[in-house]
Amino acid sequence: MSSEKLTMSAKATRAGSAGIEKLMQELQAAKTPENALKLARKAVELRPKNPDLRLMLAITLHNLGMAGEAEREYGECLMLDMTNLRALINLGSLQISGGQLQAGMKALDGALHLDPDNAEALEQKGRAFGIMGEPGEALKIFDQLVSGHPENVAFMKAQALCHMEIGHKTKAAEILFRAAQLDPDDAVIKTALKKVAS
Repeated sequence: MSSEKLTMSAKATRAGSAGIEKLMQELQAAKTPENALKLARKAVELRPKNPDLRLMLAITLHNLGMAGEAEREYGECLMLDMTNLRALINLGSLQISGGQLQAGMKALDGALHLDPDNAEALEQKGRAFGIMGEPGEALKIFDQLVSGHPENVAFMKAQALCHMEIGHKTKAAEILFRAAQLDPDDAVIKTALKKVAS
Protein backbone atom coordinates (compact mmCIF):
# COMPACT_ATOMS: atom_id res chain seq x y z
CA MET A 1 0.00 0.00 0.00
CA SER A 2 1.02 3.60 -0.23
CA SER A 3 2.54 5.30 2.79
CA GLU A 4 -0.81 6.90 3.55
CA LYS A 5 -2.51 5.59 6.66
CA LEU A 6 -5.51 3.36 6.10
CA THR A 7 -8.76 4.78 7.37
CA MET A 8 -12.26 3.61 8.06
CA SER A 9 -15.28 5.84 8.35
CA ALA A 10 -17.35 5.33 11.47
CA LYS A 11 -20.44 6.07 9.37
CA ALA A 12 -19.79 3.06 7.15
CA THR A 13 -20.12 0.52 9.95
CA ARG A 14 -22.87 -1.58 11.44
CA ALA A 15 -21.49 -1.29 14.95
CA GLY A 16 -24.89 -0.60 16.39
CA SER A 17 -24.83 0.62 19.96
CA ALA A 18 -24.19 4.14 21.23
CA GLY A 19 -21.27 2.88 23.32
CA ILE A 20 -19.58 1.36 20.29
CA GLU A 21 -20.24 4.45 18.18
CA LYS A 22 -18.64 6.58 20.91
CA LEU A 23 -15.58 4.29 20.98
CA MET A 24 -15.27 4.53 17.20
CA GLN A 25 -15.41 8.33 17.33
CA GLU A 26 -12.73 8.30 20.03
CA LEU A 27 -10.62 6.01 17.86
CA GLN A 28 -10.88 8.40 14.90
CA ALA A 29 -9.76 11.24 17.18
CA ALA A 30 -7.04 9.27 19.03
CA LYS A 31 -3.92 11.38 19.46
CA THR A 32 -1.44 8.48 19.60
CA PRO A 33 -1.29 5.14 17.75
CA GLU A 34 -1.05 3.34 21.09
CA ASN A 35 -4.27 4.94 22.29
CA ALA A 36 -5.99 4.08 18.99
CA LEU A 37 -4.95 0.44 19.41
CA LYS A 38 -6.20 0.34 23.00
CA LEU A 39 -9.60 1.70 21.93
CA ALA A 40 -9.83 -0.68 18.94
CA ARG A 41 -9.09 -3.69 21.17
CA LYS A 42 -11.70 -2.50 23.67
CA ALA A 43 -14.32 -2.19 20.93
CA VAL A 44 -13.63 -5.76 19.74
CA GLU A 45 -13.83 -7.06 23.31
CA LEU A 46 -17.30 -5.49 23.60
CA ARG A 47 -18.53 -6.89 20.26
CA PRO A 48 -16.22 -9.72 19.11
CA LYS A 49 -18.64 -10.87 16.39
CA ASN A 50 -18.93 -7.47 14.73
CA PRO A 51 -16.96 -7.54 11.42
CA ASP A 52 -16.66 -3.75 11.23
CA LEU A 53 -14.99 -3.56 14.61
CA ARG A 54 -12.65 -6.40 13.64
CA LEU A 55 -11.80 -4.45 10.49
CA MET A 56 -11.18 -1.32 12.55
CA LEU A 57 -8.76 -3.25 14.78
CA ALA A 58 -7.04 -4.81 11.77
CA ILE A 59 -6.54 -1.39 10.15
CA THR A 60 -5.16 0.03 13.40
CA LEU A 61 -2.68 -2.86 13.67
CA HIS A 62 -1.81 -2.52 9.97
CA ASN A 63 -1.04 1.19 10.42
CA LEU A 64 1.21 0.35 13.37
CA GLY A 65 3.19 -2.13 11.26
CA MET A 66 1.98 -5.12 13.31
CA ALA A 67 1.56 -7.25 10.20
CA GLY A 68 1.01 -10.66 11.79
CA GLU A 69 -1.73 -9.46 14.12
CA ALA A 70 -3.30 -7.33 11.38
CA GLU A 71 -3.43 -10.34 9.07
CA ARG A 72 -5.16 -12.41 11.76
CA GLU A 73 -7.73 -9.68 12.38
CA TYR A 74 -8.46 -9.27 8.65
CA GLY A 75 -9.00 -13.03 8.62
CA GLU A 76 -11.37 -12.81 11.60
CA CYS A 77 -13.28 -10.02 9.88
CA LEU A 78 -13.63 -12.13 6.72
CA MET A 79 -14.79 -15.14 8.74
CA LEU A 80 -17.64 -12.94 9.94
CA ASP A 81 -18.23 -11.19 6.60
CA MET A 82 -16.63 -12.88 3.58
CA THR A 83 -17.79 -10.06 1.29
CA ASN A 84 -15.93 -7.29 3.13
CA LEU A 85 -14.21 -5.55 0.23
CA ARG A 86 -11.95 -3.35 2.39
CA ALA A 87 -10.71 -6.34 4.39
CA LEU A 88 -9.94 -8.29 1.21
CA ILE A 89 -8.00 -5.43 -0.39
CA ASN A 90 -6.05 -4.59 2.76
CA LEU A 91 -5.28 -8.25 3.45
CA GLY A 92 -4.08 -8.77 -0.12
CA SER A 93 -1.85 -5.70 0.06
CA LEU A 94 -0.44 -6.74 3.43
CA GLN A 95 0.31 -10.28 2.23
CA ILE A 96 1.96 -9.05 -0.97
CA SER A 97 4.16 -6.65 1.01
CA GLY A 98 5.09 -9.57 3.27
CA GLY A 99 6.08 -11.81 0.36
CA GLN A 100 2.97 -14.03 0.52
CA LEU A 101 2.23 -13.44 -3.15
CA GLN A 102 -0.17 -16.31 -3.82
CA ALA A 103 -2.21 -15.63 -0.69
CA GLY A 104 -2.29 -11.92 -1.52
CA MET A 105 -3.43 -12.62 -5.08
CA LYS A 106 -6.21 -14.85 -3.75
CA ALA A 107 -7.48 -12.07 -1.47
CA LEU A 108 -7.33 -9.52 -4.30
CA ASP A 109 -9.14 -11.90 -6.67
CA GLY A 110 -11.85 -12.15 -4.01
CA ALA A 111 -12.10 -8.36 -3.94
CA LEU A 112 -12.23 -8.18 -7.74
CA HIS A 113 -14.95 -10.83 -7.81
CA LEU A 114 -17.05 -8.45 -5.70
CA ASP A 115 -16.01 -5.30 -7.59
CA PRO A 116 -14.29 -6.10 -10.93
CA ASP A 117 -13.30 -2.49 -11.65
CA ASN A 118 -11.93 -1.65 -8.20
CA ALA A 119 -8.85 0.45 -8.98
CA GLU A 120 -7.14 -0.17 -5.65
CA ALA A 121 -7.44 -3.96 -5.92
CA LEU A 122 -6.26 -3.84 -9.54
CA GLU A 123 -3.28 -1.67 -8.62
CA GLN A 124 -2.24 -4.09 -5.87
CA LYS A 125 -2.61 -7.04 -8.25
CA GLY A 126 -0.47 -5.25 -10.84
CA ARG A 127 2.14 -4.61 -8.15
CA ALA A 128 2.10 -8.32 -7.26
CA PHE A 129 2.68 -9.34 -10.88
CA GLY A 130 5.63 -6.93 -10.98
CA ILE A 131 7.15 -8.48 -7.85
CA MET A 132 6.61 -11.94 -9.36
CA GLY A 133 8.64 -10.91 -12.43
CA GLU A 134 5.65 -10.87 -14.77
CA PRO A 135 5.75 -7.34 -16.23
CA GLY A 136 3.54 -8.34 -19.17
CA GLU A 137 0.69 -9.32 -16.84
CA ALA A 138 1.26 -6.23 -14.72
CA LEU A 139 1.19 -4.07 -17.86
CA LYS A 140 -2.26 -5.38 -18.86
CA ILE A 141 -3.59 -4.20 -15.50
CA PHE A 142 -1.89 -0.80 -15.59
CA ASP A 143 -3.02 -0.25 -19.20
CA GLN A 144 -6.58 -0.82 -17.96
CA LEU A 145 -6.10 1.50 -14.99
CA VAL A 146 -4.58 4.32 -17.07
CA SER A 147 -7.38 3.95 -19.61
CA GLY A 148 -9.95 4.48 -16.86
CA HIS A 149 -7.90 7.09 -14.95
CA PRO A 150 -5.86 9.00 -17.55
CA GLU A 151 -4.71 11.70 -15.10
CA ASN A 152 -3.49 9.31 -12.39
CA VAL A 153 0.28 9.78 -12.23
CA ALA A 154 0.85 6.73 -9.98
CA PHE A 155 -0.81 4.44 -12.51
CA MET A 156 1.15 6.06 -15.35
CA LYS A 157 4.45 5.55 -13.53
CA ALA A 158 3.66 1.89 -12.95
CA GLN A 159 2.65 1.49 -16.61
CA ALA A 160 5.91 3.12 -17.78
CA LEU A 161 8.01 0.96 -15.45
CA CYS A 162 6.35 -2.17 -16.88
CA HIS A 163 7.27 -1.01 -20.40
CA MET A 164 10.84 -0.44 -19.23
CA GLU A 165 11.00 -3.95 -17.75
CA ILE A 166 9.82 -5.42 -21.05
CA GLY A 167 12.27 -3.26 -23.01
CA HIS A 168 9.84 -0.81 -24.62
CA LYS A 169 11.93 2.32 -23.95
CA THR A 170 10.17 4.51 -26.51
CA LYS A 171 6.70 3.74 -25.14
CA ALA A 172 7.95 4.17 -21.57
CA ALA A 173 9.44 7.57 -22.44
CA GLU A 174 6.17 8.69 -24.05
CA ILE A 175 4.21 7.80 -20.90
CA LEU A 176 6.81 9.36 -18.61
CA PHE A 177 6.82 12.65 -20.54
CA ARG A 178 3.02 12.78 -20.17
CA ALA A 179 3.30 11.99 -16.44
CA ALA A 180 6.00 14.68 -16.03
CA GLN A 181 3.62 17.26 -17.45
CA LEU A 182 1.12 16.37 -14.71
CA ASP A 183 3.73 16.18 -11.91
CA PRO A 184 7.01 17.84 -12.96
CA ASP A 185 8.61 17.47 -9.49
CA ASP A 186 8.15 13.69 -9.15
CA ALA A 187 11.58 12.16 -8.42
CA VAL A 188 10.64 8.69 -9.71
CA ILE A 189 9.58 10.14 -13.06
CA LYS A 190 12.81 12.16 -13.35
CA THR A 191 14.95 9.09 -12.61
CA ALA A 192 12.99 6.90 -15.01
CA LEU A 193 13.28 9.52 -17.77
CA LYS A 194 17.06 9.52 -17.37
CA LYS A 195 17.09 5.73 -17.68
CA VAL A 196 15.02 5.63 -20.86
CA ALA A 197 17.12 8.42 -22.37
CA SER A 198 20.41 6.55 -21.79
